[in-house]
Amino acid sequence: SFSSFAYWVDVIQKLADDVGIPKSLSEAGVKREDIPFLAESAFNDACTPGNPRDASKEEIIAIYESIF
Repeated sequence: SFSSFAYWVDVIQKLADDVGIPKSLSEAGVKREDIPFLAESAFNDACTPGNPRDASKEEIIAIYESIF
């Protein structure tokens, strides 16, 4: 049904597939050795203090690794 969460997840996933959105950082061309720089950049970004949860650089690296 249209009100089902799973239905909308499937719709959005199909749209992402149809338009070619990468499913991982590696599919997007990111190299594993880029992750520390990306984490440092994210940690120092002016918008970081507005996040609902504080994160250390190590936690940001772990997030990037999980989607690599």
